[in-house]
Amino acid sequence: MREAVSLETLPELTKNWCEQLGFKVNVRNQPSGDEELFPNRMVIEGADAQWLLTNRGLALDALQFLVHEAQGEREEVRLAYLDVQAVRLFRMKEVQAMAAMAAQKARQTGSYMFASLSPRERRWMHLTVAREDGLSTESEGTGIMKSLKVLKKN
Repeated sequence: MREAVSLETLPELTKNWCEQLGFKVNVRNQPSGDEELFPNRMVIEGADAQWLLTNRGLALDALQFLVHEAQGEREEVRLAYLDVQAVRLFRMKEVQAMAAMAAQKARQTGSYMFASLSPRERRWMHLTVAREDGLSTESEGTGIMKSLKVLKKN
């Protein structure tokens, strides 16, 4: 079994992987401002960083997968999460705003349903709504993209 890579050594490892692909980038740790939702944020920046965002970020997702495999972790709070041009940080803030709107609607009508959300977006939604008194969340459906319902507790 291979040795897991530590959070401290991940920026250099990620930079080396990118360089092997021909990308000139720098990688550094930078807090997200909400470590519960977006822990261990690693920012990739530099002349070629934007290439990781092409095709709806598929290359960034693939690199993210490799980082998680190198870490050998499965616990969310210990995993590193990659971000380029603050795209994922911005999306986290969008989801937080969506959760606030859903909380308001659920308090008025009893529930609010979101269409398909990615696993990370659902996690952000669950954690954000959990901070609200009198509300709960439920994921519905099968597969990766599931819907999420915000419910008023009785």
